[in-house]
Amino acid sequence: MIRLHDIRQARLRTRNPSRTPARRPLLKRMAACLAAIAAVTVSPWASAQDWPARPVTILVNGGPGSLPDLFARPLAERLHHALGQPVVVENKPGAGGMLAMQQLKSAPADGHTLALVTNAHLVWNPYIFPALTYDPARDLQPVSPLAVIPMALTVNDKLQARSLDQLLALARQKPGRLNYASSGNGSPPHVLFEMLREQAGVDIMHVPFKTGTGALNSVLAGDTEIYFAGTALVEPMVKEGRLRVLAMSEAVPDAAFGKAPTLAASHFTGFEGAVWLGVAARAGT
Repeated sequence: MIRLHDIRQARLRTRNPSRTPARRPLLKRMAACLAAIAAVTVSPWASAQDWPARPVTILVNGGPGSLPDLFARPLAERLHHALGQPVVVENKPGAGGMLAMQQLKSAPADGHTLALVTNAHLVWNPYIFPALTYDPARDLQPVSPLAVIPMALTVNDKLQARSLDQLLALARQKPGRLNYASSGNGSPPHVLFEMLREQAGVDIMHVPFKTGTGALNSVLAGDTEIYFAGTALVEPMVKEGRLRVLAMSEAVPDAAFGKAPTLAASHFTGFEGAVWLGVAARAGT
């Protein structure tokens, strides 16, 4: 499992997606700085470059305490120490990430505005939203991968389902009566649960929220019943016994999740390594 303190060990392999040689120096410096932070290494030359010349903003499609926010804040802190410039996290939840991506698209192409992105923003959204306000291939510039997020299928502790098989049996007995929360249309919890629902052939209602914390709180309160969420977000509630883990997208060496079977073990496919986080800039950076 990837916890916050594991960010320093996350693999930040530099991509070189530049279309022109002029883009390479800045992107290399940005990716190299991220890699240095992952290794807890502050390079003395990083702050001597032209970038950054002023505070850096990291846009996050999620509210405070959301899964992307949990990764963005320690990243911002380490960037600040490495670069000697303030690094501000700006939360822009909603609209499937379009608010954050639109702001990134409109920012100057100088590397001072970045965004924490998931594969939902860079890969899935063009296939989900017919009126997408940005083109990932045309408007965004990938800088570096950050982390792969294991996902935990959790339920409210009062739900009468102690295993994935029991949950699916309950859904078949009461079609349309169970519901699951997500952090919005097109979000990883939404897309991945729809994959599971389709493979299982069950009718479970989708209840979208603006943020992951909103979805989480709804399950904790019993207003919704199921949440397929990143382990870093739900780990405290699992350890407290307020959420029950029925299945994992992949095996993780953690006591809170290690006893839950993987979805692949239950013959549901396509969930391993399904969610990743990265850093992107505006195209032309």
